[in-house]
Amino acid sequence: MGSQVLCGVSRVFLRWSMRVSNLLILIGGIILMGVGIWTLESKSFTEDLLRNTLYLNTARVITAVGCLTSLAALFGMYAAQKDVKVIHLTYFVLISILLLVLSIGAVLAYVFREQVDLTMKAEMISDVRHYDPVNPSNPVTWAWDATQSQLECCGMMTPQVNVSWEIWRYSPALHPAGEEVWSVPTSCCIPGQLCGIFSDNITNIYTKDCYIEVKDFVIGHSALMGGVAIAIVCIKLLGVVSSIALFKSIV
Repeated sequence: MGSQVLCGVSRVFLRWSMRVSNLLILIGGIILMGVGIWTLESKSFTEDLLRNTLYLNTARVITAVGCLTSLAALFGMYAAQKDVKVIHLTYFVLISILLLVLSIGAVLAYVFREQVDLTMKAEMISDVRHYDPVNPSNPVTWAWDATQSQLECCGMMTPQVNVSWEIWRYSPALHPAGEEVWSVPTSCCIPGQLCGIFSDNITNIYTKDCYIEVKDFVIGHSALMGGVAIAIVCIKLLGVVSSIALFKSIV
């Protein structure tokens, strides 16, 4: 009799543990979706500028896993109410697969952080030469304009220039051959102020280095995605453990 009471109390505790675990997993899944969607929607211009799809692909993985994680958490809450082994086994398999995929997403986020310095600067310098203000829909032109206006920067520092905006002298479209005066893109202009974009009268433009701004941005967001993913992985482990314990308690 006492053993049965103890078993019943233990099962009630395990059910509540599973409910709480899945509530935390549900919140984590929503956060994952939010971080992924925010990254994809607000700063997608970095993909064309960096020529590296790993950053946004990681955000897509995080978003998809966040959505599936939320659904799995709802299923887990349902499973916590049932003494049916197949339901708990199904939940265990689902949450384990999502745990694995999310772990891979976290690793990809941190791998990208290490790749940034190796590839980004060379790609940005190359893109300067392909910038064409006459064709604003060109991916390179659009990416540079979006970067400069949204991150409030202009150009980038290299050993050949003294200030970041001088890099635009190496753009054939902004510095035609034989011309002494060249210009910077209008996306360098500070909104609401009279802007001088020609090299003999540069005024009221952004002065920050876009390479530093983009680098800080993508590294920061990669760290955020990786950190959130790792936190959710830890919470999912609670769900796995509670599911296994409840599965074993079912006769």
